[in-house]
Formats: sequence, C-alpha cells, structure tokens
Amino acid sequence: MAKLSINAAAKLFDVSRPTILKHLTEGKITGSKGGKSDGWQIDTSELARAYKLRAGAETPLPANSTTAFTPILEDLRAEVERLKSSLAVAEALADERGTRLDQIVPLLMAPKKRKWWQF
Repeated sequence: MAKLSINAAAKLFDVSRPTILKHLTEGKITGSKGGKSDGWQIDTSELARAYKLRAGAETPLPANSTTAFTPILEDLRAEVERLKSSLAVAEALADERGTRLDQIVPLLMAPKKRKWWQF
C-alpha cells in the first residue's frame, strides 16, 4: 500500500496534524518513522481503518494495486463456488433425512396392539 506523510494524511482524511500525531503516539494507528528529516510514514490502509476519507478526495493507490489482488480474488471465488456446492449437497442430505424421519416417527408413535392372552 502507499504510504503518506502526516501532512498528506491530514489533508486526505480531513484530520488535524496534532490528532494524527497523538494517535500515532497512543498506538491507535501505526506508522514508521524515518530519520529526523523524513518524518512519519503512515500506510493508507491504516489511515482508512481509523478515519473516514474526506469527501471528494481520491485515494493515492498505485495503479497496479488491483492486479496484485487478482490471483487471490480468483482463489476466493473458486473457494466460494466449492462451498456453495458443498452446501447444496448438505441441504439435499438434510431434506432426505427429514423425509425419512417424517416416515419413521408415526410408526414409533403408533400404539402397540396387546395380545389377548396377556394379563
């Protein structure tokens, strides 16, 4: 993900610099501090987790960020399809067992006939 300075983060997420510094020191958000001249670098995902994006602002994400997630997305879609088919099989099995139970329960609940020689 892209990293932002405190100034850029303050502008993008409409939060004051002191608030961002306070949240960094308290641990509400995490960032990495370079040398004295570099300052803080905060990941945009970390900022998005803690703050709302300012209205009309565009996120500074790299152009290839969506292509990096394409293989993961395809794997997840395949997993969803596999789970859907497993769910369909489980539901069919549950329906079949429910039908069997509906047939068996009346037989179990039927009164036993007494034989005439029992006392």
